[in-house]
Amino acid sequence: MDKRALASRLLADLGNTLTVGPLALDEATHSCVLLFDGDLVVNIEYDDPQGRLVLSSYLDELPRENAEPLLRELLAANLYWHRTRGATLCLEEGTNGILLTYSHSVTELDSASFETVVENFVNQAERWTRRIGQTKQAAADGGNRSDGAAPAVAPTNFA
Repeated sequence: MDKRALASRLLADLGNTLTVGPLALDEATHSCVLLFDGDLVVNIEYDDPQGRLVLSSYLDELPRENAEPLLRELLAANLYWHRTRGATLCLEEGTNGILLTYSHSVTELDSASFETVVENFVNQAERWTRRIGQTKQAAADGGNRSDGAAPAVAPTNFA
């Protein structure tokens, strides 16, 4: 079976597991978009040259001020992917958007393992969205402090 057909089968099986019916890649974009809990968008794209499925999700926007503590935490989480379960946290420079991405070769996946990949990815996207929101809220609250000190925000381990 060719790799695109394998990717299509994996998506169709995932859709059936999610009880939304078979999912399919869009012919023009080679992607499929899923919405979880009404606000988490997960894009699944087939990368033909590499024969892999690429998952991505926009998490939030980088704060305009005092972004360094959050950036440090995101970079630390990427080290050996120890706090992202194999995904990578990224900054889209043009928009200041923080994204989570993950890719896997379709030849190394079956329906059950792809379901696990998507579940882990969604869990990480939800956790990092909350964490980024907490950090932004702490920074906003710190901006109202009379002593001008930045708020202390402890890193969270998502392993």
